[in-house]
Amino acid sequence: MNQNEILKIAAEAGAFWELSETPEKDVAFLMRVVERVAAYERDRCVLMLERLYERSGEQYKQYLHAARVLKGEV
Repeated sequence: MNQNEILKIAAEAGAFWELSETPEKDVAFLMRVVERVAAYERDRCVLMLERLYERSGEQYKQYLHAARVLKGEV
């Protein structure tokens, strides 16, 4: 996701603000927020995949593989 996409999403979500004297700080702040949200969602997906793997009696290894891919282990 690039800066323009983040600004577009923020505007679509109703975030209208006047840029400060240093707009690059505003964009940097938005980038940090997006990175944290993405990490949180990625962690939730990993947890869900690991639980699916466990519930399958560790039979469906594709769940575990997908979790490892998301974690950057593969």
